[in-house]
Amino acid sequence: MSLFRLALPAILMLALSVSVFAQDDDEKLAPRGGTGTVTITTDPPNSDVYLDGEYLGKSPIIERKFRTGPLKLIVQDQNKDLVNVRFNVWPNKKNVYEAKTVMPIGRIKVTTVPSKCNIYLDDEIADRTEGSELTINTVDAGDHTIGAECGKLFHKILIPVKGEQLTEVHIDAQKKKSKVTIDGKDVSK
Repeated sequence: MSLFRLALPAILMLALSVSVFAQDDDEKLAPRGGTGTVTITTDPPNSDVYLDGEYLGKSPIIERKFRTGPLKLIVQDQNKDLVNVRFNVWPNKKNVYEAKTVMPIGRIKVTTVPSKCNIYLDDEIADRTEGSELTINTVDAGDHTIGAECGKLFHKILIPVKGEQLTEVHIDAQKKKSKVTIDGKDVSK
């Protein structure tokens, strides 16, 4: 019985990895060795476009001949990856990729009760609310902790930050409650 308990996790891991590989093989990949045409457009335009490590220029890229195969497409702006995907370039076809790109940087607006608090972003002091709201600009998209220290009172929460959007946070350190909205939608947990 104990040998079975030891072997079962290994058997399950092997079965799961086989099914993942099977799913990867199900997707058709473009053959290598040919030539196709690529058109890559972004909204907004003027982002740096790399296809399989080769710099193609600023978007839009219109009907450029390129080697075929499953290639890596990277679109960057201000040295931040906006797109990072596999792009199949098929031989003798027009291969088109269109994307609405969003900078992966957002903003946080903080209000507090009491109205004068030290504000912490990811456990580092960011600034103070001096009786009014505080806006923290250029915050990487993703989950962050935000805390308010108001004398002996302290309340910290986990908040989402989305690219090119404003996350509004109201922290009531006295009641240890908070409300989080992104573009007017309540995302409090």
